[in-house]
Amino acid sequence: MLEFSHPIDLNALRIAFAEQGVVVLRAFASAEQVNAIRDCAMQCLQAREAPFELEASLAYPGAPASTEAQGGQTIRRLRGMVARSPIFMEWATDAALSKLMRALLSSDSVTLTQVHHNSLMTKQPSFSSDTLWHRDLRYWRFTRPELVSCWLALGVESPENGGLGFIPHSHMAQLPEDAFDEREFLLATHPEAVPWVSQAEFPTLAAGDVVLFDARTFHAASRNKTNATKYSLVMSYHASDNLPLAHSRSAAQAGIVCEK
Repeated sequence: MLEFSHPIDLNALRIAFAEQGVVVLRAFASAEQVNAIRDCAMQCLQAREAPFELEASLAYPGAPASTEAQGGQTIRRLRGMVARSPIFMEWATDAALSKLMRALLSSDSVTLTQVHHNSLMTKQPSFSSDTLWHRDLRYWRFTRPELVSCWLALGVESPENGGLGFIPHSHMAQLPEDAFDEREFLLATHPEAVPWVSQAEFPTLAAGDVVLFDARTFHAASRNKTNATKYSLVMSYHASDNLPLAHSRSAAQAGIVCEK
């Protein structure tokens, strides 16, 4: 998995992303940005204002058995972040980030989707779950499958606390339908999936690091095995002329065009 740091060579970034479907940007967000985002995120978590998603509601491996069980009210993600505070909107439409998205999406105009991601992701020590290998496009419906997500680490992320892992080049993989389960998670032991899963990489991130990944790139994460909660902010973007399909969930809310 290729890594970039300031100053970023846009052409090199574009080539690496096209080849691998995922890149890491070291120290992309400043300490001031991270602290402001994290402080506001903690206030939002404490307020527990909808919309949010509980670990128990998804029933992934390791999650509480029900919303009434111990840990059943553990929040997995807060949704609709850009509508919660200007702090999140400022990050999501940041000029430097928007410039990268225009380069990666080969478009003069890019749009932030408010429907997909647009979330604060949490991973609690006691009641977190495993997210199996998947592509985000399993539930996203756009004219073209060309979307890019920006994952901002708000603290240290590693395999020990449930940091995301990625399979480089997998955005180009063609796998048969029987390589997936009924929820469209990749069956890691399927003969055609094994070679791909063996190439997985789990980067260790510091606060302010960013991972950019194609919506077709397989990614997964384990539960948090440490004593501290992990927090990340994730946003997703598409070219403004790549419209969500009518009547699909992707079209449920208007996107936000990122100005130059």
